[in-house]
Amino acid sequence: MLQQLLTDCEPSEQRKPHMNQSEVDVIHLFESETWSRCASSYLDTFSGLTSQMLPKLIEATGVSAGLRVLDLGCGPGNSSRAFKDAGAEVVGIDFSEKMLAVARAANPGIEFKKAHLEELPEEDSSFDIVVSNYVVHHLPEPTKVLSEAARVLKPGGSFAFYVLGGRLEQSSLGCFIGAISAHHKMADLPHGPLFGVTDKEVFAGMFAEAGLGDFELSTHDVAWNCETLAPVIDGLWTWGNCKLFPQEMQDKIRATMIENCAPFGGDAGFSFPHTALMGHAVKK
Repeated sequence: MLQQLLTDCEPSEQRKPHMNQSEVDVIHLFESETWSRCASSYLDTFSGLTSQMLPKLIEATGVSAGLRVLDLGCGPGNSSRAFKDAGAEVVGIDFSEKMLAVARAANPGIEFKKAHLEELPEEDSSFDIVVSNYVVHHLPEPTKVLSEAARVLKPGGSFAFYVLGGRLEQSSLGCFIGAISAHHKMADLPHGPLFGVTDKEVFAGMFAEAGLGDFELSTHDVAWNCETLAPVIDGLWTWGNCKLFPQEMQDKIRATMIENCAPFGGDAGFSFPHTALMGHAVKK
């Protein structure tokens, strides 16, 4: 059912950034269904990990009062709110209507729009900053997304993103996928060509093609900290759509995952180490 996310992938084996239309459509549908399913629980689950990167995105791009910021893949709106709290005028865009419904309900002062990130409904040179937090690796055509980001940026504007780091460095996913594979044969799932890619040259070439220069890529350690296992199990359970398994198998998977997570527990709760990559570039 689930792709082997933690398989070690050498750069020579990494997927090419160009896909045919059929592959693109499959990934768009898969990602939309997956994250729409996670919309109502995201703020209580995955944001415990992904929101930790927001201050670094603000620092890297200089988000501040008087600047217009476009938040690509804004999800339930917590990232857009962080940029607004830093003083910026923010527009959030996402491909999931369910995510946008959560975002609009919690942030009535921010404009949110539904669109594929490969076709942004924004004017040329209309934003000072474009940001994307844990989204680019989900997308089937990242070169188009980067080109669109460059198009809507003003000259000298910044684009910055975070994606997952190396596959073997995502401990909570390892616990979950290990539990799945112990009880069910796992099949490959659709994913974007940058999923798990850590080679700077792959990213740099795509940014250059999009017209974004001075590209930098840095690796950051981050931990998913929680008092109980509920946010981790609930988030990944929904992401993996595990409710489709027979109840007996669900019980076995859950028990195995709890066992897998035990080494990451302590007196203060649980801490799952991860790595993330931050890319940053400037429109010439």
